[in-house]
Amino acid sequence: MDAKDSVFSASEKNIFQMMTGFFTSKLLAVGVELDLFTWISAQPRTFTDIQSRFHFAERPCRIFLDTLVSLNLLNCDRGMYRNTPLAEALLVRGRPDFQGPHVQLFDHLYLACDNLKTALCENRPISRDYTYFFEEDRKRADQYSGLMHESSIVPAMVLPQYWDFSESQRVMDVGGGYGRLCLTLVSQFPDLELMLFDLPEVCEEATSFLHTYPSYLTSRIQLHAGNFFQDQLPQGADTIVMMRILHDWPRERVKMLAAKAFAALPSGGHLLIYETFKDQGPSPGDAAFISLLLLLISPGGECRTVEEMRSLLREVGFASVELIPTIYFYGLLVARKA
Repeated sequence: MDAKDSVFSASEKNIFQMMTGFFTSKLLAVGVELDLFTWISAQPRTFTDIQSRFHFAERPCRIFLDTLVSLNLLNCDRGMYRNTPLAEALLVRGRPDFQGPHVQLFDHLYLACDNLKTALCENRPISRDYTYFFEEDRKRADQYSGLMHESSIVPAMVLPQYWDFSESQRVMDVGGGYGRLCLTLVSQFPDLELMLFDLPEVCEEATSFLHTYPSYLTSRIQLHAGNFFQDQLPQGADTIVMMRILHDWPRERVKMLAAKAFAALPSGGHLLIYETFKDQGPSPGDAAFISLLLLLISPGGECRTVEEMRSLLREVGFASVELIPTIYFYGLLVARKA
């Protein structure tokens, strides 16, 4: 091993990791699908334990575990397999930072990536599974909304750590899905009123989801069914949140939504845009991979720089625009109406 490392340059290793990147993503997805890391978290497991649990033959089980050890997701010490700190923090179901839904979202595009060249040459999405993006299929928005709901736990928990909603009286979550953010906010801010605006079929699912929680919380959440491209946003909120919404759409539609938010807000109101932004500078950072995801599933979505968004928001009338960095690859852009 040492001899191999001594002749395998950093550049060669980097290229090798790119060439085998699809192995890495698929191994991660299979591990999460099997709930392997959650199971191992309960107690260390032997090779035989794992082979028996998942009905693997000896050879594939050994190769599978070797690769997970190589990826620093598992440790093997004296025949006992344990999660690494990385896997324990991010891949164990029930942990606050569990990344399973994000892994599932990217894995769903695994086959679509086979036609990436087509997406690049023809400038069109390869997958139409996310019907949220296509008007003719809009009545089946459940798959995309379901994935967004599952993957919104961490963003919904993090946002109130970076913005003090106690200064708001009523917040509207535009494209709020099944109500994860609304539920988080009413549980943390006892005087806050919430409005959730989304498609009628999504609001139906939100009603079912919210009914599983106490009425003293959900009674402060009002559902407003509509289409944010065809309808005006309801009046009455002093703060509007668009969480992982605007980077889904081309610039002209982003500008339309920003203008609708501006019209719905009172003087002094705020629009909070919580999503991934490209780094300003020669490298776009990890946002490039979110843009690649959007290339595969949406007709015009991409991550934009803060300066691009600031210019757009000022065009529609917002007086000031401030960036608040948060965790992971998310940023919070705050636009204030004079």
